[in-house]
Amino acid sequence: MRLFLRLACASALVLAPIAYAHAQDTGKNLALDFRTTVAVQGAPDSGVITGHAVGTADKMRLDVTMKGQGAHVSPLSSDSTVTMIVTDSGKTITYMDSKNSKYLRVRPAEMIAQAQQMGGMKMDFTGTTAKVDSLGAGPAILGHPTLHYRVATGMTMTISAMGQEQTVKIASTTDTYYATDIKGKLNPFASLSGGDMANMFGSTNKEFADKMKAVQQKLPKGVPLRALSSAMIVSQGTTRVTNSAAEVTGIKWVDPDPKAFEIPATYTAAQLPGMGGSSSGSIPPK
Repeated sequence: MRLFLRLACASALVLAPIAYAHAQDTGKNLALDFRTTVAVQGAPDSGVITGHAVGTADKMRLDVTMKGQGAHVSPLSSDSTVTMIVTDSGKTITYMDSKNSKYLRVRPAEMIAQAQQMGGMKMDFTGTTAKVDSLGAGPAILGHPTLHYRVATGMTMTISAMGQEQTVKIASTTDTYYATDIKGKLNPFASLSGGDMANMFGSTNKEFADKMKAVQQKLPKGVPLRALSSAMIVSQGTTRVTNSAAEVTGIKWVDPDPKAFEIPATYTAAQLPGMGGSSSGSIPPK
């Protein structure tokens, strides 16, 4: 039950930067440096995530360093550094642990769908909301003019698994500032605007997926340079509020490096923590 709940709520709890990119110049990849701070109300310390993202039209690599509570983004290792390769527009994530030469490739939405098909878990959704507001011009960031958009999402999930039932309410509000003069798309903050939630719940909550699709169509196709988010999760009488501030700190165009998206031949596959000997939800490399 804990594993399923963790997967179901991951998009609201973890600031995993999941997205894809389109090159502005033929043969070039967009690369961004970014910094995210995560503060959980009631927790003594803030988490800090610093990273580098580089991508193509169908995949992206992220190298991140994590420090403090709330900054852990990988199920593979508790180490402070992790590499993620994101493909299928965020549907497939490969975590790489260079310290232990291991990798884990997962499709979270498929894990949830498989669990329901096997009778191990049932999820019902109510109160699904997703909307976007255009708030006009934002401040210049790194010398780039921006437009300000606000996305609000919410849902209530009733999760039944292993003879137990739990109701979880999720709500979030995100203010994002998009550059108007960069003809590319690389979004290291997709989880803040609900993009990865749409991927996770797309097969189980069609209403939310449809609403998020409409929201995404109204958002600019440019690069987000700043995102401020507040996410709330209410479960078993406990309310958890996470406030996040993410900002791009560097932008450049780089030559493509196909090897950056490959798993080293010396790495071995790891099991998803909490799944025991089962490989459900993890998939072999392509």
